[in-house]
Amino acid sequence: MDLPKNLKNKLESLVTFLKSKKAIVAFSGGVDSSLLAYLSNKYAKETLLVTEKSILYPDDEIRLTSEFAQNHNINHLIIERNPLEDENFRINPKNRCYICKTGLYEDIIKIKAERNFDIILDGSNLDDLSDYRPGMQALKELNIVTPYIDYKINKQEIREICKYFNLDVQSKPSMACFSSRIPYNQEINEEKLNMIREAEKFLKNSYDLNQLRVRLHDGKLARIELLPKDISKVMTDENIEDIKTKLKELGFCYVTIDLEGFRSGSLNEILILNEENR
Repeated sequence: MDLPKNLKNKLESLVTFLKSKKAIVAFSGGVDSSLLAYLSNKYAKETLLVTEKSILYPDDEIRLTSEFAQNHNINHLIIERNPLEDENFRINPKNRCYICKTGLYEDIIKIKAERNFDIILDGSNLDDLSDYRPGMQALKELNIVTPYIDYKINKQEIREICKYFNLDVQSKPSMACFSSRIPYNQEINEEKLNMIREAEKFLKNSYDLNQLRVRLHDGKLARIELLPKDISKVMTDENIEDIKTKLKELGFCYVTIDLEGFRSGSLNEILILNEENR
């Protein structure tokens, strides 16, 4: 497989930028950061992957970051953070992501200084600019480098480059932290995060699902988002009874299926609606 000329030029520009640099990659294990980790390790002078381990992410994702680093022989550091220690984060304002990103990258900046690295790389891509992403402001303020944005590379192009390098993460579904399942201005706490974590784990494992979200409204209502192709597969009479029983055991009072299906950032829709109604 070869890349289209335009995308090949973008990749060459990114590679040129990486050469001779000592780079830290903020590494979540998703498609974007995995490709960035691979490219940095292949072309930069030195690379260190830094992964945050916290209650906001599944343990399996942390394990996969370690496996990726080992498979590609890349230095990897896992740091533990508890964002719930920050009251400003717990109250869940609409700039929640800004607060969380600031805390994470301030920790990584300390590592950069201690280990004498040149730059910190973040895997945000061109498509992220079209959604409500308050975390982007934190990246600008802290001088975090976003090469995909700088070289105008979008999500689909990232997957194409992954395929070009034969990286098995190319088809990995998008993943967001568990706090993104809780509507703005509703408190984030350990109990809610664990309910979401266990509900999504149950659904994925029980019905062989790769992509879904369990949104938690008012601490009681589960709004399950499935890919459209999975709704009819999962919603049999027997499965409905099992899902209802399990989620109520986890602490949910009401269990619903969103007929619009899975979509990233669906909790931002209310922000758009409020803006339109002003």
